[in-house]
Amino acid sequence: MKPYQPDFSIEKAVQQELPYMMTMREHFHAHPELSGKEYHTCQRIVEELHKAGIEDVRTIAETGVTGLIRGALPGPVLLLRADIDALPLTEQYQCPYSSQTPGVMHACGHDGHAANLLGVARILQAHRNCLRGTIRLAFQPAEEGDGGAARMIKEGILTQPTVDYALGLHVAGSMPQGYIGLRHGDCSASCDDFTITIHGKGGHGSRPSDCVSPIQMGVSIISQIQDYVYHRRADGDGVVLTFGQFQAGHNPNVIPDDAELKGTLRTYDETKRHEILHTLEEILASTAAIYGGTCHLDVVPFALVCQNDPAVTQHVEDILHDTCGQRIKIVPIERGSGSEDFAYFSAAVPACFYYVGVYDEDPVYGHNPEFHWSSKALAYMADSLLHVVYYFADKV
Repeated sequence: MKPYQPDFSIEKAVQQELPYMMTMREHFHAHPELSGKEYHTCQRIVEELHKAGIEDVRTIAETGVTGLIRGALPGPVLLLRADIDALPLTEQYQCPYSSQTPGVMHACGHDGHAANLLGVARILQAHRNCLRGTIRLAFQPAEEGDGGAARMIKEGILTQPTVDYALGLHVAGSMPQGYIGLRHGDCSASCDDFTITIHGKGGHGSRPSDCVSPIQMGVSIISQIQDYVYHRRADGDGVVLTFGQFQAGHNPNVIPDDAELKGTLRTYDETKRHEILHTLEEILASTAAIYGGTCHLDVVPFALVCQNDPAVTQHVEDILHDTCGQRIKIVPIERGSGSEDFAYFSAAVPACFYYVGVYDEDPVYGHNPEFHWSSKALAYMADSLLHVVYYFADKV
């Protein structure tokens, strides 16, 4: 039997589509929107998908978008995901398409993710005749801490038709263009952001014995939980617990009534994750009993551990090596302590999430006001994803 091969050149199709993807990326970059407020972005994506003739185009999870591309040949149902939200940062890098929205910028590459998936969708739609299987598009809102992936799943994006596998990618400012970073197994950490509200009894700083200091309680809590994590539960396994905010009082000689601590917990193990959060509750209870105040813990889960399915990830690696190996270098990467809510898709169906290098000369780092990269890097995103999609049926 003759080996399967698409009846068109994916590489040439990407080059033809690249100006469109660059235009869309730079449009999204100039008009960034925060998590849950991606109204203009959502509307533009819907318009572009309708223009391409894609079916079942609709909004989901309020400001997300989905659509369906049915291949002419039998094959699996693949979900392709791109996040679309921006960050609350003021852009400092000047370029013709710099953010026009004060205090908001695409500092994580989601503008490129959205533009890439639009270009990929247009190519898939135009070449449905040699597409094996069905593609469910997922333009996901609220990746930056507001549960967009979980809400898309809750609203049924993995059904009608039932999704078999999920694929996602992310720009990597630490890798040059032409490189793809891939990891088998756990590729990013779970994340739980938490707030501890402490109520004590205020008074004058000259008479601390008349007071219950929420500041002293907070210091004790920080010390106890960090001692527990790093001496009892870290075990070299990448557990990270960080406090980023401690607010209390206004005057140097007045003990305040209240204090607030905010922090984040990252793990690669669900058992440890739950043990640490449970121990934090116990520390709060014992601290309140010792000092005579009260403590309240509010945990906001952001993401699970993102797990790359071993078989799916091997398929992706083999396809990229066999079809793109001459122009794309695949490198293994270490797991990061950052978090990614694609993890909810990877928990629901076998999935693979990989990283695409974007820098020209020097590395660039996301979530900072100077983050920038050339839109030409979109070619590597589209090229890699399309090859995986068109050849995926060979592997399953």
